[in-house]
Amino acid sequence: MSGRVGDLSRKQEEDLQKFKDNVADILENNHDDYYLLKWLRARHWNLKKSEEMFRNAVRFRKQMKTDELFQTWKDPEVLEKYLVGGICGYDKGGSPIWLEPFGHLDPKGLVYSARGSDILKSKIVLCERVHEEYRQQTNKLGCRIDTAVVIFDLENVTLTHIWKPFMDLYGQVLGIMESNYPESLKLCFITRAPRLFSVGYNIVKPFLSEDTRNKVIILGNNFESELLKYIDADQLPAHFGGTLRDPDGNPRYTTKVCYGGKIPESYYSRDKMQNTENMKSVTVSRGSSLDLEYTVDIPGTYISWEFQSEGADVGFGIFKKDGSDKALTTILPTSRCKSNIVIEDGQVKVEHPGTYVVRFDNTYSWVKSKKIKYSIEVLPPDNEVENQLGNDAPELANESSQITQL
Repeated sequence: MSGRVGDLSRKQEEDLQKFKDNVADILENNHDDYYLLKWLRARHWNLKKSEEMFRNAVRFRKQMKTDELFQTWKDPEVLEKYLVGGICGYDKGGSPIWLEPFGHLDPKGLVYSARGSDILKSKIVLCERVHEEYRQQTNKLGCRIDTAVVIFDLENVTLTHIWKPFMDLYGQVLGIMESNYPESLKLCFITRAPRLFSVGYNIVKPFLSEDTRNKVIILGNNFESELLKYIDADQLPAHFGGTLRDPDGNPRYTTKVCYGGKIPESYYSRDKMQNTENMKSVTVSRGSSLDLEYTVDIPGTYISWEFQSEGADVGFGIFKKDGSDKALTTILPTSRCKSNIVIEDGQVKVEHPGTYVVRFDNTYSWVKSKKIKYSIEVLPPDNEVENQLGNDAPELANESSQITQL
């Protein structure tokens, strides 16, 4: 049995009634069986866990004043202009389609210019807006609509899109959405997915339930025919294989879908640009260097870094250990970085397992020690996703960030 209204076993009907009794003190008029069953399915019919999840969500709505937020919230200008996405139509079953051109998002610009709390509020209002679409479609079609289709497009995605501060923020928002709007996803299509996606997916996967992950369909460049199995052409932008266009003929349908773009630095907060709160601190003595070792087990892993030095520049390079001896193969040649002016960051992709050395070099300075704040991450790909991508994965978009591939 599916665990949905009209398809419940006797045991499931009994559990639903027990659940209602357990949460009777917080039930509202709009908490019908369709809605309550979502919480039971989300926790695999564990009554205790379902009740805990439901009570936490009710508490969250009160804390965030969600109903009031939906009526009164207005996105800050930078989010209104540059936070990507929009509802472009409905699938063949009547579910709304949220199209998110993620590759056109400016991750650093977003982190530097918007408060995390504002991004969360914007996403909450979006969820409420989609639920309002559910109600309208239910009334229009005469059948229950309470899930959405997501098209998550990775055209133009670059290494910047797996920048740690952004991925941390994005993962937290996803986790909050999962906890407070369960069982809302019908299907998620990942289109134009490059191999880099397997790394990013590995980062956010812990925030997603197994049920949500099972609804993700990963596609490369040849995705149009697959989308049209679920969505009529007149509900899909021409850029995705449909017929929808803007009045001026633009195939991306930007009248309904925001494509973001590069956020001007005039929106940036200087405090955010210099934020090193989550970094480790170390001092490299004058005339010396510091070597940090990291183990890579999976081919295609990325080593990602951010660092800032105080007072003056510092050298930075990456090497691979050759066996047990002291020989090193250069991966990224050491160069002096103006990290005293702005946080230095980048990524390198390595195809060979082994021990890698990240070096902060101060051998050229016989006068000053260098205090450095840094964050180094080893980001392995998700092998299951790698296998799904096959040979259809597009090439990674070019970007200004430094990248080396061996």
